[in-house]
Amino acid sequence: MLCSFQFSFAQTEDDYTKLVETIINYINTKKAKSIHGLFSSELQSNLAVTTLEKNIENYHNELGSIHSSEFMIEGERGFCYLLEFDNASMVLIIKLTSEKKLTEFTFEEY
Repeated sequence: MLCSFQFSFAQTEDDYTKLVETIINYINTKKAKSIHGLFSSELQSNLAVTTLEKNIENYHNELGSIHSSEFMIEGERGFCYLLEFDNASMVLIIKLTSEKKLTEFTFEEY
């Protein structure tokens, strides 16, 4: 019974895949407020929506649109995805709560 209880609250790779697709859509359409709505309350307080809007605008202007993503590895900080923009590659690191809210949302150079 304990296993089934833990399983019901665990995130699946499919949850992450769907979330990455949503994030890519929001980035490509510059919907920072929608991304911010995916954050946990703690992450929302640590990363203001105005800062996120500016960052997404900068990524879009400098790197172009995202045209593909690929799961790389699950690390200590979360799930890592390689994002292919028009002009560069970046790594997106995300981590979800049991309520499927983001507690980690980081871009790093690849």
